[in-house]
Amino acid sequence: MEFSDYRHYTPGDEIRYIDWNVYARHGTLFVKEFTAEENVHASIVLDVSASMSFGDPPKFEAAREVVAALGYIGLANFDTVSVYTFSDRLATLRRFLRGRARIFELLSELDRVEPGGSSDFRAAFSAPLPRLKGRSLVLLVTDFYDAGGLAEALHSLLSQRFEVHLIHLLAREEIEPQARGRYRLLDLESGRERDVTLRPDSVERYRRRFDAHCRELERTAREREVAYVRIRSDESIEKRILDVVRAGGILEKR
Repeated sequence: MEFSDYRHYTPGDEIRYIDWNVYARHGTLFVKEFTAEENVHASIVLDVSASMSFGDPPKFEAAREVVAALGYIGLANFDTVSVYTFSDRLATLRRFLRGRARIFELLSELDRVEPGGSSDFRAAFSAPLPRLKGRSLVLLVTDFYDAGGLAEALHSLLSQRFEVHLIHLLAREEIEPQARGRYRLLDLESGRERDVTLRPDSVERYRRRFDAHCRELERTAREREVAYVRIRSDESIEKRILDVVRAGGILEKR
């Protein structure tokens, strides 16, 4: 319980809530009012598809740091934290952790996870996600390499009354490609290869399509009243976390 405000005493109020110091100063009876602090259940979902291994530093390492930091924030605030991974299916790392000391088992589980496989939002979120009563968040940390099925996944989570936060993690090379010349590109998730010549005009076309992809994700989130934030793997962990917690009111003053 947290102190909220004072109000005048009325017959029938609990005597133990009378503030006698105020009465001594003003000669008027006031009682303290309190509000119950809301417990939060945060489900953090980490994308472990193969595309997350791209970048320098790899997106997956940055994403794992973000998940660990968000998990610690929740546990330190005595909220309940569950952590899952997904590619083409959802897997449980730890469910319903509570208390700061549980961070060590969460870190141990995260250390064992490696990226691989292809992402499929529709399949991964087709089944209900376990939740507790009260305010429940889903914090989805992903690169949205293949956003097909995202609309269906969001519909599923929102219909379960989750408050959804999309955390879009990108590598610098995706945003500001510097490569020029002839390359053989490999799709990390499908294994397909393609020979390309990267010229200034082709890189510019890529940038326009990539910007359109990001804007479409933002539009999808806005239409469904879902929080969306974009962060980079080469940014400091402090900046990544501050950007995340400022987006959509994930952190509240307590």
